[in-house]
Amino acid sequence: MNVAATALRHSRAAALVAAALVVAGAISAFSLPSSIYPPLEFPRIVIIAKSGTLPPQSMMLTVTRPLEQAALEVPGIRRVRSRSIRGAAEISAQFDSSSDMVVALQQVQNRVAETRGELPPDTVLQVERMTPAVFPVFILALTGSLPTAELNDYALYVMRPALARVPGAGAIEVLASDTREIEVVLDPLKLNAAGLTVSDVSGKLKTQNQLLPVGRFAESGQQHLALASGLWTTVDQISQAPVIVKEGATIRIADLGTVAPGAPDRTLLVTGNGRDAVSLSISQQIGANILDLKAGIEQTLTDLAHSLPAGLRVTKVYDLAEFVASAIANVREAILIGGVLAVIVLIVFLRDFRLTAIAAVTLPMAVIPTFVFMWVFGGTINLMSMGGLAVAIGLVIDDAVVVVENIHRRAGEGGSSVIDAVSQLMAPLVSSTLTTVVVFAPLGLLSGVPGQFFRALSMSLSVAVLVSLVLSISVVPLMARWASRHHKPSGESHGRVERFYERVLAVTVGRPIVAIVVALLLAALTVVLFYRIGTGFFPAADEGGFVVDYLTPGGSSGNG
Repeated sequence: MNVAATALRHSRAAALVAAALVVAGAISAFSLPSSIYPPLEFPRIVIIAKSGTLPPQSMMLTVTRPLEQAALEVPGIRRVRSRSIRGAAEISAQFDSSSDMVVALQQVQNRVAETRGELPPDTVLQVERMTPAVFPVFILALTGSLPTAELNDYALYVMRPALARVPGAGAIEVLASDTREIEVVLDPLKLNAAGLTVSDVSGKLKTQNQLLPVGRFAESGQQHLALASGLWTTVDQISQAPVIVKEGATIRIADLGTVAPGAPDRTLLVTGNGRDAVSLSISQQIGANILDLKAGIEQTLTDLAHSLPAGLRVTKVYDLAEFVASAIANVREAILIGGVLAVIVLIVFLRDFRLTAIAAVTLPMAVIPTFVFMWVFGGTINLMSMGGLAVAIGLVIDDAVVVVENIHRRAGEGGSSVIDAVSQLMAPLVSSTLTTVVVFAPLGLLSGVPGQFFRALSMSLSVAVLVSLVLSISVVPLMARWASRHHKPSGESHGRVERFYERVLAVTVGRPIVAIVVALLLAALTVVLFYRIGTGFFPAADEGGFVVDYLTPGGSSGNG
């Protein structure tokens, strides 16, 4: 007994399973995260070092080379490249494509931590994997009538903590032209008279601005920790900070120079809407749903509007979620249009609405359950997976069309039952479907970044055509049995398309040399066009904006 006969005997169970898969697929589709591309993992780790204003030569000798050597000691490393500029260095470590990058990141962090003692004391290190999650998906600009340093404080201490609490939010970087600092301007003549240097004064200030535990005491059965605070709260306290005692007299900061609020020298210029601004770049966590992240950020910004001072304005500069939603919506519309056109073609050629409806119902029944398998295998809704479904539209309907057309033809000829009609096509159906699967499935076995891209496409397409095969030999015969009861045998008929095809076929068979020459010319044209068409890793995408890069001569000031 074949699958079709089993499905017909247990028609209610078959219909229930098909309906359950459709419902589960619809639920999975709404729970899957959305992104522009599949989850990617580049075999690359970047070490970024910042060390004040050291010249490039000093950075290379004291910072870059020790970090390069540390990266080279990690197992699985293939290549290490570095770039040193004034006050900063970037070391890029390339690993084997088969390396576990989570383990590799931990090993690089351990090696860098061991090298920390060889680097200058004020060096700031950052070690991170290169994944799409490190790039910002939202960029906000905070503007207002307040000074830039105060805007930076609101962005850093009010907005950043609130945005960090949004589910799915990753690193949040705050950039501003000016930040708050207290400037101590020393008079060289007074320093020389006191016999002090700038390093002496800096060391004294560092040792005083501290909060230290000095002991414990018990009271009422509780033990308390006693703290001694030397933290400054006002500018005047810094002015009165003692530096040294000479000949019974205390020399204070005020005796050596002036203390006033200020800002560091500008090495960065951030503007928005024609005025100074503060930029907040928000990245997403790995595996987060960018559309849910957008909704959470917008709700947080609405709540912050009531707590920020009047006159402050938050502007959205970049929104990748909008592009993702638009791209996925376009692919979804293409899938729907393709399905509608496929149904129209069936109506034109089959000229039977009942049998066309059976094949049309197969489309959603084959596509929607695919989301269940995407959820099981940790996939996402992205351009590649949706593109696989778009390609599958023309494939998933093939099996149903073949089955329905055979049942339609056998019924028109007064032939045998539905089971016999399906059994006659069992071997061709299975072989044609498996041929498609074995063509696309190996794409998911590719290594490296290309394999991560094509895995989403091959999985969605292969699952869709396999589900279509199962439906065509189980549920479609079930529906076809109902339709055949109301079907009138119409006999064999030849329309204009059939007659045109017969004439073309007769000419081709009668002149085989001409047909072979035409085929060879088309093959040659294909080869020529293949080498003339440009290549690239990503297709050109229009995100609805533009980026202007401008370069200035070395040493240019940010003050204009």
